[in-house]
Amino acid sequence: METVRVIYHHENDGWWAKSPDVDGWYAAGETYAEVHQLAVEGIPLALDREAGIEHVVPADEHVAA
Repeated sequence: METVRVIYHHENDGWWAKSPDVDGWYAAGETYAEVHQLAVEGIPLALDREAGIEHVVPADEHVAA
């Protein structure tokens, strides 16, 4: 199974993510959890096949529990 990287970013008004492995794919939302779920659902749809996802949050970002 292919592994796809999803890189998360935090802005003042929410979170967004992109994948360097899936051209043109991105997601945005108010919380990390929301964007994470969009990635889990959206990456397989964008690829039209199942894929493993490596979720990458930069070290200087804080994900609230």
